[in-house]
Amino acid sequence: MDILGARRSIEQKLLMQSVALMSLVAISGTIMGVVTGSSAVLLDGVFSFVDVIIKIMMLMTAKLVARETSKRFQFGYWQFEPLVLAVEGFFILLIVIYALFSGITDLLGGGRHVDFGPAIYYAIFFTIADTAYYFYVKRINKSLQSNLVKFDNVSWYVDALLEAAILISFVVAILLEGTEYEEFAVYIDPIVLIVLALQMVPSVIHILVPATKQILGWAPTSLHNEVQEIMDRFMEKYNFKDYVTSVQAYGNTRIIEIDILVRKNFPYQTIAELDGIRNEIDEEIGGNPTEKWVTISFTSTRKWMAKDYLLDEEDDD
Repeated sequence: MDILGARRSIEQKLLMQSVALMSLVAISGTIMGVVTGSSAVLLDGVFSFVDVIIKIMMLMTAKLVARETSKRFQFGYWQFEPLVLAVEGFFILLIVIYALFSGITDLLGGGRHVDFGPAIYYAIFFTIADTAYYFYVKRINKSLQSNLVKFDNVSWYVDALLEAAILISFVVAILLEGTEYEEFAVYIDPIVLIVLALQMVPSVIHILVPATKQILGWAPTSLHNEVQEIMDRFMEKYNFKDYVTSVQAYGNTRIIEIDILVRKNFPYQTIAELDGIRNEIDEEIGGNPTEKWVTISFTSTRKWMAKDYLLDEEDDD
């Protein structure tokens, strides 16, 4: 198996593992939320169930991307990555809105009584388990560099925060029992629900914003500047008349198109010579060959360059 195949195999195994473990969290959280009457724990269970569905979609996407191309998708399946991430962000946003509404309703309705006894053991176990698994996957992905695994791991980070916040709130509520402030214990659960919902907002933004940009075809500024700097050096080296670059990114995959305008008396005329220049530019761009799509064309007529960059001149010497 080649390096790319090995990476994709590890990626799929991690996603499958994540599906199985998050299913356990979802079932446990939902049951514990119903048994104890805690909306915060129930939120964790519902969030986990939604996340299991998203993780399955990510696993399917990883398998599609591994196929590279097909008759129907001749440019590959890269665009599925931001689509799946956008779906994940959208559903998390719905959960945030529901949690805020539910928490505010319970708070204004006089609070919620919760059986904190069994729930606190649930919170302790999954706070430790979620945190440990998050750092475990993060360490592996440092070398794997999988975009799907990276964003999938965000859900474990969010869930670990949820569990930790639930644990802290339960401890506070238990400490209030038998004191003069015992009456305020019923407000702990809805307050935690509201705090958890607000705490999830940055994660939603972290997922939705880059995914939406990729779906809309928003050119990454850093990649654009990098390619421009490379082409400026080659323009000086080979005395190109002009060039136009177009860039896009889907997950880890970079799509780069470069149109180079040369004079009709350009000294490099054969296909072999032009391919040599293409190879030089491609090597300078660098990166994993399987995670980039580079197209470099040469023309002496400006109309064959990218339309968005047309200038007043129609003909060139």
